[in-house]
Amino acid sequence: MKIAIMQPTFNPWIGYFDLIDCVDKFIFLDTVQLSKRSWQTRNKLKVGNQEKLFSIPILKTDSRDALTIEHAKISYKQYDFRDKLYSFIKQNYKEANYFEEVDPFLKDLLFFKTDSLSLYNINLITNIAKKIGIQTEVITLSTTSYCSDKTKGELILDICEYFKCATYISPIGSKNYLEELSSKFSDSSIKLLYQNYSHPSYEQLGETFLTYIGIVDLLYNNGFKNALSIIKSGRCYEDR
Repeated sequence: MKIAIMQPTFNPWIGYFDLIDCVDKFIFLDTVQLSKRSWQTRNKLKVGNQEKLFSIPILKTDSRDALTIEHAKISYKQYDFRDKLYSFIKQNYKEANYFEEVDPFLKDLLFFKTDSLSLYNINLITNIAKKIGIQTEVITLSTTSYCSDKTKGELILDICEYFKCATYISPIGSKNYLEELSSKFSDSSIKLLYQNYSHPSYEQLGETFLTYIGIVDLLYNNGFKNALSIIKSGRCYEDR
């Protein structure tokens, strides 16, 4: 069994969905600390020929350093970010080839009613994944009986052992700290595989093609039926 473990990201880039598609079980790691200015609260959208960051406002707490993703609350005190987000997306993608097809579906997801950051992101990710044909089982770690005070590589290894996986697939950015534990993974008979995604080009509004833009860009420009084949075309994984 192959698994991947990722924090629930807001409007993830297309490589995130390739990772979901490559495994048997995809674990949403929502029990760890929410980092400031993380991809869990913001991501890129394309505006003309430039990228722009859009952020979800988070309710401030007295103990922000101890705030986990599962307990992070979206702030609606000053404004409803969903109105701003949808207005921004509609303005920039209304001329896209698949706007009429994609917009009703995405609008429902963008206006999902919750004050939970984790639930908002997971709802967006899982529904898009199903819509484009990904059938991977997804599990939110906070809903399981798993509990640990481990961090980073030790935490990943512990989760892999908990789910009794044979192969763990990780983004290549985590390779440095995971390789320090390579012998422990081997002792547990867990193979390490790294995603080294090669971002494909696809039809995109604007004169300049931008990579690492959130998934909504791919959907509005190329539709649901074409999305997964485009995502898979950048697939590249390497052994340790």
